[in-house]
Amino acid sequence: MKKDILLIFPPLTEARLFPYLSLPMLTSFLKANSIDVAQKDLNIDLAHSLFTSNNLLNYIENNKSKQSLRFIYRNELAKYLLKYKDEIDNLVFNKEPDNHVNDKSSRAVRFAKNGVELLLEDSILKKDFFTVEDMIEEAQNFTTNNDNDFGVRQLYTLTKQYVEDNKPKVVGFSIAYYSQIFPSIIIAKWIKELAPSTFIIFGGQQIMLRSNQIYKQSSTVFVDALGTSAGEETLVKLVQYIYGQAEQSEVPDILWVDNKLSAQSSQSPKSSYKITDAKVPDFSGLPYKKYLSEEIHFSLITCIGCYWGKCIFCSYGNRSRKNSSYQQKTAEQIAKECEAIINTYGVHRINFVDENTNLKLVVKAVQLLNKKGVYIKFSTRNRLEDLLLDKAFCQELKRLGCILMSCGYETNSQRILDLLNKGVNSANYQQIIDNLDEAGIPLRLSLMGGLPDETPEEVKESELFLRKNASKIGIDVMQMLVAEPNTFLTDDPMKYKLYVNKDKRELRGNKLLNYGMGRMGSHFEYTDGDTFDPRLNRFIEMFNNINPQKNDEIPPQKRGADKSLTKTELSINPWVVFHSTQEGWVVLDLLWEKIYIIPYKGSEQEFLTLIHSNQINKIKKFFIDNGLVNSNMH
Repeated sequence: MKKDILLIFPPLTEARLFPYLSLPMLTSFLKANSIDVAQKDLNIDLAHSLFTSNNLLNYIENNKSKQSLRFIYRNELAKYLLKYKDEIDNLVFNKEPDNHVNDKSSRAVRFAKNGVELLLEDSILKKDFFTVEDMIEEAQNFTTNNDNDFGVRQLYTLTKQYVEDNKPKVVGFSIAYYSQIFPSIIIAKWIKELAPSTFIIFGGQQIMLRSNQIYKQSSTVFVDALGTSAGEETLVKLVQYIYGQAEQSEVPDILWVDNKLSAQSSQSPKSSYKITDAKVPDFSGLPYKKYLSEEIHFSLITCIGCYWGKCIFCSYGNRSRKNSSYQQKTAEQIAKECEAIINTYGVHRINFVDENTNLKLVVKAVQLLNKKGVYIKFSTRNRLEDLLLDKAFCQELKRLGCILMSCGYETNSQRILDLLNKGVNSANYQQIIDNLDEAGIPLRLSLMGGLPDETPEEVKESELFLRKNASKIGIDVMQMLVAEPNTFLTDDPMKYKLYVNKDKRELRGNKLLNYGMGRMGSHFEYTDGDTFDPRLNRFIEMFNNINPQKNDEIPPQKRGADKSLTKTELSINPWVVFHSTQEGWVVLDLLWEKIYIIPYKGSEQEFLTLIHSNQINKIKKFFIDNGLVNSNMH
């Protein structure tokens, strides 16, 4: 069936918890303008096509002769996933809106994620690239001849299927993360080989950040245009132009790759699209029941940009501040969208995924819903703002259904917060944390390290604060400061006590901390003479010392052993495997991705006897402390 446009959210990113919102927002707007559109989340579709019994069997066969501990662990994981695959599929990929979250479903999600990553581990799709130019060079020479690259093989099959099924005039990519850029170039190359006349446009956050850089190389990126702002009106006018219903000069916010088509490609008009023009997001065609989460939930935004927008490191907020482009929906519009999603899909969990949610606006919207007898659970992403000093407001958030709040945390040093232009008061952090904890709203912090001009004493002070509040917080993300393009930081780094090396072509991100290296920006050094690596090591040390207790997944060692197990008959958890070696017994915890070496030289029967003994001993205590066993009574 021929489509006017096929929208793609490409791999690879760990954004597999629920549908990424860009495609549903574009889809609803395009449909409202009589454009025939299909949307595909290739990121989650690839995960589904990878996680099959056949691929797990092939993985085991391909690696069965490898005897290093690395492959012993991975083969045991593959065998476990194969054995329990039907159970994992039922709990993760066959969910219904009324599913209840429990330990079993949480384990299944973790194993599904680990299985997908196992099969992607050595794929070129996960290769680390430190420049866009290196990606392009790799793509130009790329072939699909490696039969052992499960990711490439499945991705090509999916791409071919979607092109043949939809026969689109236009294919639009929404590229939100740096790790999606290289796979997008590969997919675009395949599409041009399969259907050379297809018009391909790249858009999304990464293209907005790096459009000039990619445009310089664009003749070799297999694309025809780059979208440089919100894509709604751009895509409508582009499809009309393709059909001869609009002039090329009418297409807004676009860079045309073929300069012969447009001598003034950099001077396209600006879109008149406003967030109040947005339609209810349309998730049709997306496998919303099959994302890697314990329950089905959807996302919404309440604004474009950030109403503060001054934090020196935030490319998203700085763009809205520089362009005076901050916009927000009305409370009535948000309530209408929530109600439509609930009625259409039967779900009651909404994640407000703004860079900085206006909490008062959300409260008003949910109150409007409640007046109509409609109730939701929701999460927010916002700053640790003084509004949360109001205990009654926090209680009202909880009453209305707030089940999670995610906030950025950089430091307790007001001096550094002022340098970063955060616009928050660290003296209020403790009261805010206490208010949220008392209200029963779990607080997840995204930590940032490597801050400019921060002293060791200030780092220690922040660590002590977080340790003191470990029982009241979780940690979502850890990342070192990144000098992304078009931020206040990179506009004037010396003002913020940094030196940016503009001559260094390679980018730096968070390879040790984030999926696909996370955010990527220019290399920089500190004007006080400190360097990046010592600060990174101190940041990791700080995290290891905090032990947050509000995370969904807390390893057994971090949450404390169940002391009642010392007096009960025990069973070894089915995801725990052990092997005898010359050094002793190697114990593999496939759930928590741990490998232990126990220097005990006895036989397997003797080893098991110690674990199952009615008397406490060092080996039994080790298994209890590390969550490797459970009570037969459970």
